[in-house]
Amino acid sequence: MTVDTGMHAIGKDTVRQLCAGQVIVDLATSVKELLENSLDAAATNVEIKLKDSGLASISVADNGQGIDEANFATLCRKHWTSKISSFEDLEGVETFGFRGEALSSLCAVANVTITTATRESAPMGVELEFDSNGELVSQKPMARERGTTVKLTGLFAKWPVRQQDLKKNIRREYLRLVSLIEQYAVISDGVRLSLTNQTRGGNTVSVRTMPQSDRLARLLTVFGTQMRPHIVHFEHQPTADSSEESQLDLSINGHISKPIPEAGRSASDRQFFFVNGRPCDFPKAKKLVNEMYRDHSPTRFPLYAIAVTINPRTIDVNLTPDKRTILIRHEPQLLAALRQALALVFEPSESVFNVSRVQTQLVPTSTPADSAADQPATIGAADSEPRDTLRTVTAETSVPGVIRCYVEQNQTGSSTRGVEAGQKRQAVGLSETDAAPLPTRPRLDDFESRQTAAADNTRPVAENVAMAPETRIPQPKAPTVLSEQSRAKAPVPNKPKQPRPQPQHQHQPPPQSKRLSTMVVGACRNRMQNDAHDWSSIAQRLRVKQARHLQQLEDSQQRQLAQEDEDANISEVEQGGIHNASNPEQANSALSRLIHKRDFAKMEIIGQFNHGFIVARLSQDLYIIDQHASDEKFNFEQLQQRAVIQSQPLIRPTILELSVVDESVAIEFQDTLMSNGFHIRVEEDAVPGKRVSLLSQPFIDQTLFNQQDLLELIGKLSVSPESAPRCERARRMFASRACRKSIMIGGPLSTAQMRSVVSNLSGLDHPWNCPHGRPTMRHLYRLPI
Repeated sequence: MTVDTGMHAIGKDTVRQLCAGQVIVDLATSVKELLENSLDAAATNVEIKLKDSGLASISVADNGQGIDEANFATLCRKHWTSKISSFEDLEGVETFGFRGEALSSLCAVANVTITTATRESAPMGVELEFDSNGELVSQKPMARERGTTVKLTGLFAKWPVRQQDLKKNIRREYLRLVSLIEQYAVISDGVRLSLTNQTRGGNTVSVRTMPQSDRLARLLTVFGTQMRPHIVHFEHQPTADSSEESQLDLSINGHISKPIPEAGRSASDRQFFFVNGRPCDFPKAKKLVNEMYRDHSPTRFPLYAIAVTINPRTIDVNLTPDKRTILIRHEPQLLAALRQALALVFEPSESVFNVSRVQTQLVPTSTPADSAADQPATIGAADSEPRDTLRTVTAETSVPGVIRCYVEQNQTGSSTRGVEAGQKRQAVGLSETDAAPLPTRPRLDDFESRQTAAADNTRPVAENVAMAPETRIPQPKAPTVLSEQSRAKAPVPNKPKQPRPQPQHQHQPPPQSKRLSTMVVGACRNRMQNDAHDWSSIAQRLRVKQARHLQQLEDSQQRQLAQEDEDANISEVEQGGIHNASNPEQANSALSRLIHKRDFAKMEIIGQFNHGFIVARLSQDLYIIDQHASDEKFNFEQLQQRAVIQSQPLIRPTILELSVVDESVAIEFQDTLMSNGFHIRVEEDAVPGKRVSLLSQPFIDQTLFNQQDLLELIGKLSVSPESAPRCERARRMFASRACRKSIMIGGPLSTAQMRSVVSNLSGLDHPWNCPHGRPTMRHLYRLPI
């Protein structure tokens, strides 16, 4: 083929095809353009009907104003529109379309037939047929009520690559279309909108809203009626601080799920944002909402529909062919107002805490024989305790002596001072409800007064107590060997607060408790002196250890400089960037660029290291392979693919209240759900959202899965339809089972076993990490050439 290098104009037909391919890119945009035309025509009823998910035909019918006969010839011509007449009109445009490209582009990618009637001509309409250039080729009378019907057939028939891609991914494309239509259904007030797909099995209603329903009701048809108690409505209209901001006419009206685990979602696929009634993509706002929500519910994503109304002269929608990208002149003010509105929504959840039930019990302080008579008690019952009892805690961990003595001193007073005693415990980090455990051995066992306590005295034993870190008090003249940097970081020991003197009118402790308190103070003083006495010996050891460490650092630095000079001629590309990776994620990324899965079968086995790792060679590189993680990943993927999950039939089928998208996904992927143990039945004639019934639930190792696992599985299928996912609980169970049956660390392997472990990695979908996240291999060394 001879290529002419001279400049020349592109033909009109070629230009039309090039531009049309940018406007109509997939199934969703084809229907979107027709739906927006219907909404611009003030339609209150829009019916979208697809045959074979749009592969056979697409029909969009409305009851709008219709098309005047004077516009028939120019209806599908490029850049003919009734929305604007000059570029200045773009500043105040309030309709969805305004460029006159949609119908012209549709004519270039499909066969277009339009049937329309106005109020004057109804019930007689006209059927118009257009060619690929948008020219009217025929018209004939047709019975039609007021409104317009646009029918597309042979979508992308002239574009073989796109048509093949559409057929290959038709399930994903249809779900994307449903999600897009849902956004218009939520924001379109007073419009009855329906989406129906006709297949061999019959008609499937994917979206249906009623014109008289409010926005929350329409939203629940999308999110599912089970979300009703978890959705919060909010409105916000910020006050203008300047004359410029007063021109914004900004108001925010939205619905968002509560920041609790059962209200959130595992993916961000139910998040709608609208500006002046137009669905749009606003990444900054989406990031803001997700970050604020995850501050309260870190593992979930919110469901929301937020509508922003703003002066149309302060935004620009003429950026992309689909008009979903918008520029906002006062974007910082909008984000600040949105942050303020969400803060008011999330503020109540910040002061809501789950009730922590701390059980305490009363145990005798005299003899072990009396400990069998323990009685339950509550923390707030301090006033009813005997004045000479000690509040102690049972646990395993040892407690610093200084703090332990101080706590015991604070606890040896009258029970009427419970509030003050609680404040003193808090001063040293002691909490009765949130803490590390304390020692089980009897305290104050050095004093004979411990054994003189009355046999019937009891003390409550709390299960959870928090202790402050141990602090030692050095001698003032003790030498130090810490560097300036270390000294700056060293914590300053907190001096225990002295108990405040009690008023004379309060009850005085009995003589027995007074003597015990005096002994406690003496024990604390002795303990502090002993700790300070040990400081000089510790400082001497630190001085020697620091000198040795400095010498080691100097030697290590010299060796590192020598090694860098030696490796200066080795490029970073040859190393794959592995040595420069500062964390496992970077190392995995570099390794995946350097190693292909097929390379595992080519590796030469060098041997086994420490009965836990396999050393293999590929060309000039040595790799160390974790034998347990590698075998575990192989067993895990085998279980994922081949495991048959048993099902437990339900006595009575349960009707699932699903959103329209989730219901469509469940119907489309019945086989995948069945392979995961969820057997469903579809009632085509039922109301959308209640057409799916659950017949049986899966169980593994006596663990029965529930509807939450089913919803999670459906969510994964809606995001990635091509994969065969498992619900998270099943995945964890498979990971645990694979771990138990895999080769363990410490077992010697023969050469054949090591070769089998390494070669198995070449057939895995993702061989770089085990199911628990442990890396399977690392680059060890590059041999000199």
